[in-house]
Amino acid sequence: MHIERLTIEAGDNTFSLDLHPSFTVIAGVGPAERRGLVGEMLGALGSGRAGVHLELRADSGTRYGLLRPIDGPARVISLARGIDVTDSFRTEDGQVDLLARSGLSGRSAKKLLRLTENDLTTRSQFEQNILTLAHVDQGRLWDVARKVTEREQEVAEAAAAIGSDPEDAPIIQEIERRHAAFEEAEEAHDRVRRISLLVGANAAVAIVPLAGIFGLAGAAPALAIALAMTVYSAVYWRRMEAARRHEQEALDAAGAQSYLTFQINKVNGLLADDHQRRQLMRAAEYHRSALTEWQLLAGDIPVDWALDHRAEIREAANRLRSTVEVRNPMAVRLSPEEETAADLAHALLHRLNHLRTLGGGESYPLFLDEPFPQVEDSVKGELLELLMKASRHQQVIFLTEDEHVASWARLEAMTGGLSIIEPSRDEQPAGGDEPRSSKHVAA
Repeated sequence: MHIERLTIEAGDNTFSLDLHPSFTVIAGVGPAERRGLVGEMLGALGSGRAGVHLELRADSGTRYGLLRPIDGPARVISLARGIDVTDSFRTEDGQVDLLARSGLSGRSAKKLLRLTENDLTTRSQFEQNILTLAHVDQGRLWDVARKVTEREQEVAEAAAAIGSDPEDAPIIQEIERRHAAFEEAEEAHDRVRRISLLVGANAAVAIVPLAGIFGLAGAAPALAIALAMTVYSAVYWRRMEAARRHEQEALDAAGAQSYLTFQINKVNGLLADDHQRRQLMRAAEYHRSALTEWQLLAGDIPVDWALDHRAEIREAANRLRSTVEVRNPMAVRLSPEEETAADLAHALLHRLNHLRTLGGGESYPLFLDEPFPQVEDSVKGELLELLMKASRHQQVIFLTEDEHVASWARLEAMTGGLSIIEPSRDEQPAGGDEPRSSKHVAA
């Protein structure tokens, strides 16, 4: 659906705008005028107020006049045939409301059809996830996703082979790790205990003769050595007991009374030979490694979520590549300016695609309300060119007071690809938030 003309009756004055079927830039209008103008057009598409009229062209090419006279009911006229077709556009409650026919209220339409700077920079988590994954090299991304799912399947198969669940693999690994730590501490304690017994015993034997020859002062070094070896042995004993305690905590968590019980029962029925157990642990290790690789690429975005939205991610990635030159074949590395262009381009195209099929196959115009005030002029030019191409399939109405956008539009209007409307300097607003009367510059 395209708006060809907006007419507003304001007392004795009539305000009229002729819009380009693809791309119209309304330049030199401030925030209040932009807000008021968008409100009038959306209001006319909805239930609207009296005195606001539209000339429309459906995507099929049929042209309609939507009339809301001040002193009469709203009507829809087929401009080609000159007949009243109002009944075809009535809602169940008898209103002529084109937005309601697509399930939109005035509030939801304003939120969806009007795009501001804040709308472009504030994304839903869904859009942000799509964009994050679209920036990653797609070959590597989906290769790692495939690896994660395959490793997950291997864990499931290894667990099924021993009558277990995949979640049991980390339990087994943790028990084995703590048991190995306990055995290492036990060996270290035994080694230290043997040395300390040997040295301590010799030192103790030497205390008596040394005390007889040199007195108690002469025996003090031997006594100190004996005490030091005792302390040394106690330290390793404490380490061994701590490792034993940590192992028991893991066993308790798994419901096993001892490591021997764990080996026999393998935690509530985890019966398997050593080969199968090692296969399960190896599969779990490979799965964890694949997950780590995925997290380096995608952060906290789950693999399953990415696979469910694979088509949308690939589509976004293709758009990024058509917007920004990719120099590194292994990863998309963009400058800050390119990142800005790519992010905004994705947001614009995502919204346009949504509006294109919103009305059950009938498109709706996109109203851009000064969306690029903080964007560099070089990036702004790329985005305007992108909008120019997109408007071939869907109407775009760009409201701005940015002179850079106006200058670009004046040049493009000469080609016929768009039109620019600029308010006359010497005329006053028609009233309220309504914009000034306009001069229409078109090819």
